[in-house]
Amino acid sequence: MYEAKTLSDIFSKNKHTFDSSHLVIESWIKTQDKIFATSLSNAHAYNRVASLFDFDQLSQLEGFKNIDKLCIISGSNKEPELNFVKAQEVFVTSLEKGYDLTDDWMNESFHDKKSIMSFDFVMCNQVLEHVPDPVKSFRNIASMAKPGAYIWISIPVINRIHDEPNFYSSGYHPRFLRYLGDIYNLEVIHINAWGSLKYKLSAVSRNWLTLRKLKAGLKTNSNWLFPWSIFVNGTISNDKHIVDCWALFKKPV
Repeated sequence: MYEAKTLSDIFSKNKHTFDSSHLVIESWIKTQDKIFATSLSNAHAYNRVASLFDFDQLSQLEGFKNIDKLCIISGSNKEPELNFVKAQEVFVTSLEKGYDLTDDWMNESFHDKKSIMSFDFVMCNQVLEHVPDPVKSFRNIASMAKPGAYIWISIPVINRIHDEPNFYSSGYHPRFLRYLGDIYNLEVIHINAWGSLKYKLSAVSRNWLTLRKLKAGLKTNSNWLFPWSIFVNGTISNDKHIVDCWALFKKPV
């Protein structure tokens, strides 16, 4: 049986350590928000902003600011991560109109797919909750990366049903990401997570709060449902209430 890991065990294995506290992230937002037309503070859900902060730090620490061939799984060429890297070639596929992640790509009949499995970086944001077999899907995602390439995954820990009927689970714990890396023999560069009770209570009602709305004060109608939240800074992460997690893997050479 696979040995489950605690959060502290998972995070202790990270290759890089850097400060991702709410004060550091907020300071980073101030330096980046002009590029994003203030969307980091006013439009993007804060859980995604926290993952973007890590992505920016890791792009510098791991040196993947310039990417030759980038594959984006079920996203677009406007993924916010692209503000921190430059890619010479971008390939975008989707669940509806692209390669089916639930297929058996290891079968020889899928040789046409194997011909494109040579990317330097593979990115997959908020997708695995929308497929019935996330383990097989992750294997397919990893297969698109060539030896030495990076794989970036973000996934909710808790979520409300959305994008019907393409929804299969509320999300996965960071230990699931560690498990995926372990069973497919990937180097785990970094795993992290973020969440707060204030954000979680809003997220289950499909209200994904921004930085501005998470601050203390009467910011949104949901504050009336939980009056105590008016006095709480919901950007401060609490491991008991994580709502989102992400990981950077590297494929062995």
